[in-house]
Amino acid sequence: MFTALLFLFAAAPPDVVVVPEGSFSRGSERAPDETPVRTIGVSRFAMDRTEVSVEAFEEFIRRGWSDQTVWSKDGRAWRDGHPGGSGRDMRAAGRRGDHPVVAVSWFEADAFCRWRGGHLPTETEWERAACFGSEGPYPWGSKIRSGVRWSLRSGEGPMMSVETAVVAEDVAPNKLGLRHMVGNVWEWTADWYHREGYASGGDQDPNGPRSGHWKTLRGGSFVNLPSYATCTHREPAAPETPRLTAGFRCAYSLD
Repeated sequence: MFTALLFLFAAAPPDVVVVPEGSFSRGSERAPDETPVRTIGVSRFAMDRTEVSVEAFEEFIRRGWSDQTVWSKDGRAWRDGHPGGSGRDMRAAGRRGDHPVVAVSWFEADAFCRWRGGHLPTETEWERAACFGSEGPYPWGSKIRSGVRWSLRSGEGPMMSVETAVVAEDVAPNKLGLRHMVGNVWEWTADWYHREGYASGGDQDPNGPRSGHWKTLRGGSFVNLPSYATCTHREPAAPETPRLTAGFRCAYSLD
C-alpha cells in the first residue's frame, strides 16, 4: 500500500482521484453520435478532482508557458501566434482565482496537462470517470438536481457574465468525489471529434480518430440545458478557439 501511494503521488499532483480499472457501458441511445453503446475496458488512471482553476493556470503561464517540451508542434505554432494566450483578464472573466479558468484553447489545455505530468483525458476516460457508479445520464443518477451550475431555461439571450461556481464547491459530486463533471464549464478532452467516433476503435482503452477538424468537449456549462450536461453528450469545438464557457481538467496514467 505504501509503495502504491508513493507511486501515485510521484505520477500526479496530490488532489487527484484514482479511477479503478474496469469496464463500463460507453455511449447512449440519446443522440446518433453517442452510439453504438458498447462495453469498454479502461485501465486504472487518475483524474483531477476539480477543474483547473484560474490561479493554477496563471502559475503555468509564469512557469511553464515558455517550456518547449510541453507543447505539441501545432501547439507551439499556436502559442507563437498568441503570446500569453487570451490574457489573464479574459481567463479570469471577473471572477476569483478559485473559479475554473476559461478562454483557453485546446493547445493550452494540452500543454498545461503535459506540464503537470499528465494528459487531457480521452473521451473514454472522461466518460468512465463522470458517471462512475451511476446509471446516468448524470453523475449522480437520473433526476435533475437543484443547485447544479447549468441553465434550466433556453433562449435567455446573450451571455452577460461568466457565472461559474468555485472549482471545489459542488452540490452533486459523483461517487468518486469528482467535482463539476457536468455543468460549470465544458471540459476539453484529448480526442478528435467525429460523428461516428464511437463506432470505431477497440474495446480496451480506445482513443479517438487520428485526425480531424474539431476536438471534443464534454460536460456542458453554466449556460447549457441539462440535456447537454450529461455523461455521454459530445460536443465538437475548434481546438484553436478559446471559449468563455470552456475549461478543462487533467488525467494521469498510473500503469
